[in-house]
Amino acid sequence: MAAYKIGNFTFDTEEEYARGLEDAKKIEKIQNTVDLNEPETALRLYWLIRTGKIKFGSKVGKKFFLDIADVVAKSAAKNITQAQAPEQQAGEEPRQVAQDRSRKILGAVCVTAAILCFGWYFWSDYTNHRGSQANEYLKMLKENPTEAAEMVDNDTFFSEDAPELAAGLDQTERENEPPPPVLPEYEAIVAQHSDFAGWITIDGTKIDYPVMLTPNDGDYYLKRNVNGEDDINGTLFMDPRTDLVQRSTNIIIYGHNMKSGAMFGSLKKYLDEDYWREHAQIRFDTIYEKGTYEVFAVCLAKVQYRNSQEFRYYDFIQADSEEAFNDYLDHIIQLSVFTGTDLPVYGDELLTLSTCNNFTEDGRLFLVAKKCREAE
Repeated sequence: MAAYKIGNFTFDTEEEYARGLEDAKKIEKIQNTVDLNEPETALRLYWLIRTGKIKFGSKVGKKFFLDIADVVAKSAAKNITQAQAPEQQAGEEPRQVAQDRSRKILGAVCVTAAILCFGWYFWSDYTNHRGSQANEYLKMLKENPTEAAEMVDNDTFFSEDAPELAAGLDQTERENEPPPPVLPEYEAIVAQHSDFAGWITIDGTKIDYPVMLTPNDGDYYLKRNVNGEDDINGTLFMDPRTDLVQRSTNIIIYGHNMKSGAMFGSLKKYLDEDYWREHAQIRFDTIYEKGTYEVFAVCLAKVQYRNSQEFRYYDFIQADSEEAFNDYLDHIIQLSVFTGTDLPVYGDELLTLSTCNNFTEDGRLFLVAKKCREAE
């Protein structure tokens, strides 16, 4: 049971409580200085918080930011109802009235369109910011394992209702063969996000993200951030067939091709050979082991129909034999735009990064990398 309370917010530690008090004082000062119900003021305040010029460090501040966002959104919606043309005034000529009405209707349409555009931009930007904050929080836990360890037993703010992480084995097998210990830097994240399965980083790119795994609902993070909240960026996630305990031959990670460059939006740059060679190395850890990978193939393909007999790169998870592995590799080379000289052999562990590409209908761009043995 929490020992500290501010209004409806409860805190488990004195440190969290202190941050909450600091935010509460800051909010009180803002409320005493400006009128938060004034749309222009609310919008300006929203951007000051959004850009980090005003910072909060607790649940109290996060709730205040959401309240400001609501004021801005409601103001945009209210403007739609105000864009109505007035009734005809006495004494006006019918033709003039018709012309005025047409102009006012056109104006109302333009205003409505502008508001809808703003609303979409606002919501998109807001969800982007919310997802980015969540990723930064996980990154903080990863990079500060000692401090994070103190938070494991107390801080459940982000993922109280997250589904249980499965590792590709049924319950009986997991009981007979317990998983290896979680790496120290990921213990705090796993404690708060049971779907968390790894972290991927490519130096010189925007790719520095957590990776999730939901065996019972493979697309869960397609349009959700790490906290399970709606987010058009989604979150990077593994193929649900992935086994992290008895490590699958090929771990496939999916992510959106965002125009902003977020998630896997920068993978299209690998279609430039120089860029590929300069960014060929990938650091990817599962929660159990670290890994460095080298991209040996940049490929283009398309999603196949269910009844098609064509090769599906996204169906190769486990090599049951050397023949199956070599057959897969032959198909990858055929689909590749660029291929390196250091190709994998049977027994190597692979990593595939997959995203959409518009080179054809249902097109896919994917990179295939092999684990560097010296990193094992």
